Amino acid sequence: MFAALIAQFDDPVDLNNPDWPEVENLRAQNELKGGYKDGTGAHGGDDLADLAPQPRPRSGRPVMPAAGAGPRDFELDEETDEDHYVPPEPPPLPPADVTAKFAWLAVLGGPALLLIDAVVWREISGWPAWVGITAFLGGFVTLVARMRDRDEDEPEDPDNGAVV
Repeated sequence: MFAALIAQFDDPVDLNNPDWPEVENLRAQNELKGGYKDGTGAHGGDDLADLAPQPRPRSGRPVMPAAGAGPRDFELDEETDEDHYVPPEPPPLPPADVTAKFAWLAVLGGPALLLIDAVVWREISGWPAWVGITAFLGGFVTLVARMRDRDEDEPEDPDNGAVV
């Protein structure tokens, strides 16, 4: 069945005399009902204009919204501050030391220097490339080396975790 459909794919189709199954044949159904949409009976031409969609008739009256409450008529109840949650102020950020500031400047500034070098000179070479790569790697290594594995405020666990 599928091979037959594929074989007929490029065959020309006659739109004025289509070979439809009877269930889908609208022209035959209209002829059986005694005429076409315009009520003329047998249609003289062989075009498919009678199957074109027809515009819906208009009543001539303006469309009015339905009476009653709509979504724009909704009013909020007055809110009271009694039931409203106010979060506490967050604690201040710890002060950053100079080494951490320069490490972050190197991690972010190194790729920025490489990007500016690529946009302005269209190639990444020479001293800006070495400075950008070295700054990024040095800042990254500095940040990783200075990472702490635990807080100073946290008491040390004598068991080093759960015992299985």
